[in-house]
Amino acid sequence: MRAVMVMFDSLNRRMLPNYGCDWVHAPQFEKLSERCVTFDNCYAGSLPCMPARRELHTGRYNFLHRSWGPIEPFDDSMIDLLKNKGIYTHLATDHMHYLEDGGATYHTRYNSWEIA
Repeated sequence: MRAVMVMFDSLNRRMLPNYGCDWVHAPQFEKLSERCVTFDNCYAGSLPCMPARRELHTGRYNFLHRSWGPIEPFDDSMIDLLKNKGIYTHLATDHMHYLEDGGATYHTRYNSWEIA
């Protein structure tokens, strides 16, 4: 089994064909959606990007107890849990916050990573 999560900070779902948009030409999204599960409901508790990513990694609301920052040593990261079960993880990102001070523990949890 393969799991691929695609995240966009500035993409409105109403602009994608798999969510009913019929005037945007996005053949790669259409091809991807034919082989994937499309989620219709997703609610983020902590926005913007880095706090929301910590929630995705840990399954815990971020802004209940802290502000912007890295995954903490005590956090159970989904990526760590997968890696510990022998599942290879890779991050391809253009999100430079992963590499900045204060956010530098996200990308290092993956088996490999690259800046796209």
